[in-house]
Amino acid sequence: MLTLALLLTPAMTVEGALPCERALAVTPGMSCVATGHGVAVAGTPEDAERLAGYARAGEARFEDTFGRGVPSYAVFASPPVPDRAAAKAAGFDHVLAWPSGTAFERATREGIERAARAFAASQNMTTGQTDQVVTRALANQPDSRVRAAMEASIVSHELGHLWFTSTFWPDAQGSAEGVRPHYGGPGPDWLDEAAAIQMEDEATATLRRGQFRSLMRGETVASIGAVDGRAILINATGLLSREHPGLESLVGNATRASAMANGGIVVSYSPAVGGPQPDAQVSIFYLHTQVFTEYLVEKSGTTDILSRITLAIARGQTFEAWLANDGAALGLPGTVAGLQSDWAGYADGV
Repeated sequence: MLTLALLLTPAMTVEGALPCERALAVTPGMSCVATGHGVAVAGTPEDAERLAGYARAGEARFEDTFGRGVPSYAVFASPPVPDRAAAKAAGFDHVLAWPSGTAFERATREGIERAARAFAASQNMTTGQTDQVVTRALANQPDSRVRAAMEASIVSHELGHLWFTSTFWPDAQGSAEGVRPHYGGPGPDWLDEAAAIQMEDEATATLRRGQFRSLMRGETVASIGAVDGRAILINATGLLSREHPGLESLVGNATRASAMANGGIVVSYSPAVGGPQPDAQVSIFYLHTQVFTEYLVEKSGTTDILSRITLAIARGQTFEAWLANDGAALGLPGTVAGLQSDWAGYADGV
């Protein structure tokens, strides 16, 4: 199981030079490609164009899903880590630092080897056995094809988080001192994640849909492990109030916090064992959120259903109140209890 932690940095806007001129003033010597609403900056023109393509696809999905313009942004291949103050002064609403190929490969190898050795030590393995575990683990690290597939989905996903919060909660600030941090923006975690998931490509959506179907049948999904997924997925009421399972891994995790604060990445590895994978609950949360969103779109017959819900919540309504006021007119049950019953039937038919 691989987990990638990325730096997400909000920034301000200014008038001035062309977007790529402003971006290259932040990281001189790089290549830049402009998109409809931002830029992608990388070490080579090919890498910049690739990242720009992923971002453009996300822009189109955001506009289709929410019917709103995309806030300005910049995707920087890292290293070098873009200077935050300079990026703000350059006029980009948001900055996404994405690991370059070399950085990703190095972090992957180091993370896998570190975790494999820790696992071997926990099992009191000999030096020879430990080396074998490390060798087997490194043989399973992502190749260039897997990395490309990850990029195609994750770049637009992470931008989606930024665009969503900026659009509906433009004045949102970080958590106050002493207050447990929120995983995403001010909205419910399922809604924040739904917005980002809608930015992903169809290949990722199809994969998750198949995993959802397998878990509902009581089957085991290799990347999730031995988990009673059906009991979680059938529960729409739980999803609506659930805290993002990934929050716990960030709160109090000094390694991840330090890497994210400095624009770096963390890749963690867990050897395949009999029980649930460490990030199983995060994976299930994504599956649950994606298919629940598809349910809302299908039942309501509207592609902007997330926008309607978010506008109500951003104005202070609860999801329950929105459902009671607008649900019936959109073909949805008017209560959460009714929604739960309707969802259960839908989930069984996916």
